[in-house]
Amino acid sequence: MKKFIFFALIFLVSCTEKEKKVTTDPAEKPKPEIIITTEIKDSILQMWSTYYEQSNPNFNTDLFKLIQTSPITFNTTSVKILNKKGFNEIYKPFLVFSKSGDQYLDFDSYQWSIGPNGAASFEADQQVALIDLKSKTARQIAFFGPSYWVEEAYWKGDSVAVLLGNSYEKVPFKSEYNFKNNTLKYFQYPDTLQFDKPYSQIRLKSKGIKVD
Repeated sequence: MKKFIFFALIFLVSCTEKEKKVTTDPAEKPKPEIIITTEIKDSILQMWSTYYEQSNPNFNTDLFKLIQTSPITFNTTSVKILNKKGFNEIYKPFLVFSKSGDQYLDFDSYQWSIGPNGAASFEADQQVALIDLKSKTARQIAFFGPSYWVEEAYWKGDSVAVLLGNSYEKVPFKSEYNFKNNTLKYFQYPDTLQFDKPYSQIRLKSKGIKVD
């Protein structure tokens, strides 16, 4: 009986000491919850999606569905290279550079020019060119007819470029070019959007280009 009382007292003292440590030690503060985000969206993607969210509250870029994977097709292009003869400086603010600045995308200079009235005059087709400043080469990586057009683009580092586009039927698409692996992934949104003006017009106006 004495042994039982002895061990019981030890147990109670031990529990009391632990309780004191938990409740009185100021160094023991609750750890904040850490949320790890696996993907940080590019600011350009955010601007593009935010614009369409204004008229389409349920629009979510995570809903894009992979439709096709294929090799990248490179073709010749007439697009002029930055700082070379024939390049029009009006397109410089619209070039989309890779992280290192050694490469950029040009999807504007083939599609529009400034008309006599000072506003953008559009061609029916659009060409997307990849320019390598180190090798001083330009290659076409995409060509669109009047029913589809690229509205924005951004890079993931130096080897992956993403095109964000829309269509005559108001169904957005996304094309991801992995130049290291030479693969093109084409994604399509599963629904149509509602909007008065496409983002492409807003983009031009934001950089001082008049659009009728």
